[in-house]
Amino acid sequence: MRFDLTKGKWEIEETPYEYRRKWLGGRGYNSEVLYNEVGPDVDPFSPDNVVCLGVGPMSGTFGPSTGRVTVTAKSPLTGGFGDSNMGGHWGAELKFAGYEQIILKGKAPKPSYIWIDDDKIEIRDGAHIWGKYPRDADRIIKEELGDKDIHIVTIGPAGENLVRFACTFNDCYRAAGRTGHGAVIGSKNIKAIAVRGTGGVKIANPEKFYEITSEWRKTMRNDPMAQGLYAYGSLVLIMPCNYEMGWFPWKNLKYGYHPDARNISGEVWTKKHLKGKEGCFSCAIVCGIHSEIRDGKYAGEYTGGPEYEACVPTGPRVGIIDSNECLHGAVLTNNFGMDAIEAGASISWAMECWEKGYLTAKDTGGLELNWGDAEIVDKLLRMMTYREGFGDILAEGPTIAAKKLGVGEDCLVSTRGMSLPGDDPRGLGFGYGLSFAMGTRGGCDHLRSLCCLELSGYLYPGLNEKIVGTEECSKPLTTAGKPKMVWWEEHHKAFVDCLQVCCFNTHWSYGCRNEHLVPMLNYVTGLDFTEEEVLLIGERIYNLERAYWSRQLSGKNDDVVPRRFTHEPMPENPTASSGKVLPIDDMLPEYYKLRQYEPETGFPGDKRLRELGLEYVADELKPYREKYIAREKAKKAKKKDKE
Repeated sequence: MRFDLTKGKWEIEETPYEYRRKWLGGRGYNSEVLYNEVGPDVDPFSPDNVVCLGVGPMSGTFGPSTGRVTVTAKSPLTGGFGDSNMGGHWGAELKFAGYEQIILKGKAPKPSYIWIDDDKIEIRDGAHIWGKYPRDADRIIKEELGDKDIHIVTIGPAGENLVRFACTFNDCYRAAGRTGHGAVIGSKNIKAIAVRGTGGVKIANPEKFYEITSEWRKTMRNDPMAQGLYAYGSLVLIMPCNYEMGWFPWKNLKYGYHPDARNISGEVWTKKHLKGKEGCFSCAIVCGIHSEIRDGKYAGEYTGGPEYEACVPTGPRVGIIDSNECLHGAVLTNNFGMDAIEAGASISWAMECWEKGYLTAKDTGGLELNWGDAEIVDKLLRMMTYREGFGDILAEGPTIAAKKLGVGEDCLVSTRGMSLPGDDPRGLGFGYGLSFAMGTRGGCDHLRSLCCLELSGYLYPGLNEKIVGTEECSKPLTTAGKPKMVWWEEHHKAFVDCLQVCCFNTHWSYGCRNEHLVPMLNYVTGLDFTEEEVLLIGERIYNLERAYWSRQLSGKNDDVVPRRFTHEPMPENPTASSGKVLPIDDMLPEYYKLRQYEPETGFPGDKRLRELGLEYVADELKPYREKYIAREKAKKAKKKDKE
């Protein structure tokens, strides 16, 4: 379904068989649209940018958590390829209404929301919900439409105010958090997309599909990773990340350990804050939690989650270890509709700059940015949301803020303009470090490769040997097998994102493997995909996304991780991470060979692009390759002249 918001019109487009076979769904559809419709000269806030919301062939079925949706746009945070993925029920509801993708282009003349009721579609006035928190907008729309069971995508005030890391929610709290597409939706004057679908999903072989999904569900009940996620959500990570591995993200990831980390562990959290549990559509794990503050000055506040990555940014990353304060920060980022990771990274960057004397009270409007000051964190989150005072520069994200202020580049923990999550590869694993450098949407990317073979592969004997060729890659702080592991996981994760199933089922736990997923896909579609073919689809998508960056003249020069990880040994602590640095240069050459990237530019290789059916991309990149080489030569000459 394609919307021209400027004209207030829409049309339904059929998807040809050949296109489905080539791009599969979800992330594949979205990436293809973004590459072909939004070029390097388009400003992310221009009406010419698109926002794609895509579901997949298994959406709305009995498969592994099939309510997910990928949201894609040119990122206002990085200026490059941007997407994110969220759970919940909205993706399944869109499929029940008969659609697999929504494309938004143009700009509505006034604040609006979209109402999709099967084949009845409206663009409705949204002035009364503009400025509302996502959960309040969700409630108001349901009351207005008289149906509490519909599912709604919303943005918050941060998206309306074009905070460059604003995100998108559905079901109030399920966030597609990264790359800032909430701000792109806000720039188009769209507050929400409400959907009611009363149809079903046609399954080609329902008996076989039910048989294999039932087998998968039985497997998940006994899976050790799934059991931990059910018990504590992703906060199950706190204890091992601090006390066993040493990658607890303390003070802008300068440190990897804190003796009191258990204060925010899943074990403590469930006793102190757990309000209830909730699973996404067709979920076998049910990792979702709802939390509340029961005492102190924030008593009565509540929110969905938080996940690990929504808890630590306004907690340990900014020097806070109190669970009430961590939860309060998560309440604010959810209410304001902003990416918790980037919000926390902006504040922690500013705090480190303050500590080092790069920023003074003159820069901050009189604010003292001391580590662990929860009142300052609260104030900055509000100031960023409404672009007030010093918050206005932080609302640009730390990378842009550092450039505008001319300070603090050494305090950045980002790649390609996007901040890394609370995952320090000096302790988490060297494969993760490589994936951060090579992710196709910027520094996040524990969710592009999701190197769980490195973390949990030892729980599944023979899996690493089969996929990578060595069990050594189960050892986090080695480089053995890591380039091939990252390469394979990137293809597999792209395939999973096309299906729109959950990575907790397919990567974190490996309870649902390709021997389940490929037959599931075939039983739903009636087609004959092979494992080799679906991984080639993943590789095609990954190369197209990389090519998007190549058109922005981002290549080998940006295949880096923050200097903190390569030049600053992890401070002494009682875990294996003590003294470690990330040997990224030991892994990049082999990774480049596997990818068949050009050694000089880092662009996707012409030959491999053509083998993947991307001939037009290979042709289009030729002039950009020449521009890139000329620019890098000029840089070297300028540097030589200075010397």
